[in-house]
Amino acid sequence: MPDDFDARFVQLTGRPMIPVRIDAQDFAQFKTLYRDTRNMIDNGKLLEYYISYRWLEFDSRDTYIDIAAQDCPFAFFIRDQFNCRVFRQDLYYLQKGISGEDIGGDASKIPLPRNSVSKISLHNSLEHFEDNSDIKFFREAQRLLRPGGKLLVVPLFIGDEYSIETDAGWVDEQGVKHLWCKGARFARIYDLPQFKSRILKNSKKLKLQVYHLQNAYEIDPKIYAEYFAVFEKLK
Repeated sequence: MPDDFDARFVQLTGRPMIPVRIDAQDFAQFKTLYRDTRNMIDNGKLLEYYISYRWLEFDSRDTYIDIAAQDCPFAFFIRDQFNCRVFRQDLYYLQKGISGEDIGGDASKIPLPRNSVSKISLHNSLEHFEDNSDIKFFREAQRLLRPGGKLLVVPLFIGDEYSIETDAGWVDEQGVKHLWCKGARFARIYDLPQFKSRILKNSKKLKLQVYHLQNAYEIDPKIYAEYFAVFEKLK
């Protein structure tokens, strides 16, 4: 991010920006509790789950949805840690409809009642919502969340310029590009005006708090979650 990003964010959105630091020992303790044996689960990915674990403040009264979760076990970890109700949702990788704790289908059309959910998180997924599905999702989240409920987005990707990539992926050590999996080859980076027009103007019932992680590179130079956001449903 440019050096003046935090100040420009506050000026444009009228929302505060809170600097935070991750406790390295607490993060290390979390990694002894949460076990994830999938490929490519490194400190960068684990930090996303840690931020949800700490900032969503789970308890036994919660109903939680991990959006665009694919086969991630994090929701089940939260269920077991806090004895609460959980769901995983994904458009491509889960059977359509509700199957136990899995919800297959579009994140803007989740078949749960109004005000039935208390916590929602998106781990490295909002940027992959194509066309206007980001706008539609925030409208749906406002329907689902009960008053005081929270929605967490980590990381929050906002740059100096608005951009869309339709062949998102990574380049290996041999210089060969590999596309991300189905449903993730589209990537949107918001700029501040687009974030305001697409997200803030379509989440009037949510109060936004954005956090700037100050010590990400001290924990691991590969960590990319420099910013994250918590939206709270107004009462």
